[in-house]
Amino acid sequence: MRWFRGWRVGVKLILGFLAVAAIAALIGALGLQATSQVNQMARLMYSQEVAGIRHASQTQLRLVAAGSAARAALLASDKGTSIGQVYAMRDHLQGASAEIEKLAALSQTPDEQATVADAAKAVMGYAEALEAFASQLEAAEMDVSSVAAYEAALANAVMQGEMAEMMVNMVVMNKQNTSAALADQTTAVYDDAVIRLGALTAFGALLAIVLGTFLTRGLVRQLGGEPADVVRVVNAVAHGDLATEVDVRRARSGSVMLAMERMRLALSAAVGQVHASSNSIAEGAHQIAGGNTDLARRTDEQVASLTQAAAAMEQLAGTVSSNAGVAQQAANMALTARHSAQHGGEVVNAVVQTMSDISQASRRVVDIIGVIDTIAFQTNILALNAAVEAARAGEQGRGFAVVASEVRGLAQKSAAAARDIKQLILNSTQKVDEGSHMVEQAGRAMSDIVHEVSQVADLIQEISRATQEQTDGIAQVNVAVAGLTQLTQQNATLVEASAAAAGGLSHQAGHLLDVMGVFNLGGRQAPAMVTYQPV
Repeated sequence: MRWFRGWRVGVKLILGFLAVAAIAALIGALGLQATSQVNQMARLMYSQEVAGIRHASQTQLRLVAAGSAARAALLASDKGTSIGQVYAMRDHLQGASAEIEKLAALSQTPDEQATVADAAKAVMGYAEALEAFASQLEAAEMDVSSVAAYEAALANAVMQGEMAEMMVNMVVMNKQNTSAALADQTTAVYDDAVIRLGALTAFGALLAIVLGTFLTRGLVRQLGGEPADVVRVVNAVAHGDLATEVDVRRARSGSVMLAMERMRLALSAAVGQVHASSNSIAEGAHQIAGGNTDLARRTDEQVASLTQAAAAMEQLAGTVSSNAGVAQQAANMALTARHSAQHGGEVVNAVVQTMSDISQASRRVVDIIGVIDTIAFQTNILALNAAVEAARAGEQGRGFAVVASEVRGLAQKSAAAARDIKQLILNSTQKVDEGSHMVEQAGRAMSDIVHEVSQVADLIQEISRATQEQTDGIAQVNVAVAGLTQLTQQNATLVEASAAAAGGLSHQAGHLLDVMGVFNLGGRQAPAMVTYQPV
């Protein structure tokens, strides 16, 4: 029966119902056959035997009525009454003849036909005897002398009538015997049908019980429990209740209840994991959003710092540009002083006046050198500020720090050169003052002055070139700071977009936790949802 167990439930049910339906159809067919046979026998009994008995009985009644009419005609007190009874007798005889003819038409077997033919002859003889009696009554007057002849004729007729009645009784008996035989056949058919139908009914009931028991046990085994238990478990899972355990103590391997218990456990584990994962996602999204908010704030601070650095660099550029102008003026003055010193060597007679001019020019140079020293000091301070801002900018300010370091070095060199020039100018001024008293040393002093002025011119040219390089470097630093500011602003925009995305992710994770909260996991219920709060 293993091959049958492997069939689907629908096929098993259909085959079971088809088997029961086949038994029922067989029972119905046998019942219809038996009913048809009984009906056929009943129709035959009614149309042949019962109708024949009725016609025979009518024949007997007609014969008796004809005999009674003949006696009444004999006993009548007058001629008219006697003739009336004769007419009645003839009517009854005609009716008897008609009934016997109908009876002959219903005869089927040769024996019945012979018996009916004998009965018809007897009836005919009885009719002829009564007709002879009636003819005597009609031909003669009723008197005492003719009564004996009438009675003799009537006695003959009565004897013929008894013979006819006896023959008709034989026909009736034959019909009754035939009816009894048909009744016995009908009873036999009925009994046989009852036996066969009873056997088939018992077999069908037994088959239905066996199939019902087998199918029920098979269904219960496949379900692993009662259908109501299956419905209860399915409804519980449909409503998100995964904590209710399924009773699988009676469930066999491969049953629906056992599969549903496995499904419940697997679904419970999956829902628990989804709960935990959703909570972790929500918490991570919250942390990401907070970090993005902090990063956005720091990025804004960097933008502000870079803006300040750009402003400082613009101010430094202006200062360096001014320094370049002053250095150019100093260079021009140094050239003028050089030419003056050369002319002073040639014009010894104008030494005093020239020395006075040199003294005045030297004082102006001292003032200019003081300005240069001040500019170099401010440049050094601005370079220090730029280095500090570059250090605060981190990796992005490394190039800016290098430029600031170079600017600081140039500023320090400018300051050192300015101090040297100042010292030289002071010495020159002192010598000019002493020149008034040392005219004899004017030539040698003028040579020294020419030499010193040449050095001053070279130094001033170096200062002018360094100042131009500072201007170019500061312009590059301004470009770099502008690029850093733009990049930082773009980073701030990206950070804001990332914060918005993290907030949306946290919201979606919270919605997922709300959806998964429909499931009841019992003792393994997932932790509460982490709510996102903007930082």
